[in-house]
Amino acid sequence: MELTFKAFLLSKGVTLEHLRRKLGHDLEKAFTASKENGLDSLLQSHALDESVLALLNVMYSTKELEYIVTGAKTIPHYPLLQNFAIKLFDAVAASIGFRHRLAKWTLNESPV
Repeated sequence: MELTFKAFLLSKGVTLEHLRRKLGHDLEKAFTASKENGLDSLLQSHALDESVLALLNVMYSTKELEYIVTGAKTIPHYPLLQNFAIKLFDAVAASIGFRHRLAKWTLNESPV
């Protein structure tokens, strides 16, 4: 999702320096910046999508998905996250000239 947001932003003229210094690995900042640059015209997101992204961002931005961190965690429901990621990728890929997904599964289906 991070790379999808950043690919969209790059296509809108946002510099690599801005992506590195201002957005870093913060998914919510990347989503906000993407919406400010016109993502809403390509993707209809809902409050639930933003809630799922916010939950993921807590773990993602602190590297808890890469390293063992003990203690209780609140994680997003995977199908909701998957559906948002698919919608996001499909919307952005088409707008920047990237090919369609190679996977056969679609929204509300599991690849497993």
